[in-house]
Amino acid sequence: MDEWQDVPEDLYIPPAAFEILLDHFEGPLDFLIYLIQKNGFDLLQLDIAPIATQYLSYMQTMKSLNIELTADYMVMAALLADLKSRLLLPKPTKINLEQDPKQQLIDRLETYLRIKKAAEHLDGRDVLERNTFSTHVSINKQTPQGFSANLLADAMACVFNRPEPIIHQVQSDAVYLEERLQHIQKLTQSGHILNFEQLLTPTQGKMGMVVTFIAVLELTRQQKINIVSTGVDTPLAIRGVQ
Repeated sequence: MDEWQDVPEDLYIPPAAFEILLDHFEGPLDFLIYLIQKNGFDLLQLDIAPIATQYLSYMQTMKSLNIELTADYMVMAALLADLKSRLLLPKPTKINLEQDPKQQLIDRLETYLRIKKAAEHLDGRDVLERNTFSTHVSINKQTPQGFSANLLADAMACVFNRPEPIIHQVQSDAVYLEERLQHIQKLTQSGHILNFEQLLTPTQGKMGMVVTFIAVLELTRQQKINIVSTGVDTPLAIRGVQ
């Protein structure tokens, strides 16, 4: 007989997908509950034989595919195999005081089903930090002082009537090297010794100082002026070449 004949059609899983079968269920009891519900069996009047056949068929197929089974699945497989074998034996004529293993399994399944339904019910309720979040807002319990609404209107009017700020953009005059060269040459035509400060134009700021210094170096290179020293207080001075 084909081993899949007793397996529900909606439970059929291709061999390539057997590796994820166990991840779909939470354990052997969960797997048995699924088989029982899909076959439409009554848990209180459960026929172990077809359920055991389906369960053992799955376990055998997974073992043949070298899929590692956890111990709890193997223990359940052994229990169902034992129950199935008991059904083939004749019923004893003497009263057996040992508790029925079939009833023990049914009691376990009933307990598991109740716990599972309760867990699903709890999971469906709102959980703090998952479905609901605390506002973390502190409320000032002190009695606020009363203020007139006209004060707020006056404050808003001051904001809207405030004049637009005037933006001043300061632009520095460009300092050209050629102009500085001509200016320095003109100053040194008299042959007098000139301090570096005498060559500067105060309105040109730091840029004028830098360009003037470069102009002095350039004129020195061209041998049009000489750099001389007049003492410690004025370490840099120039004189035109005669």
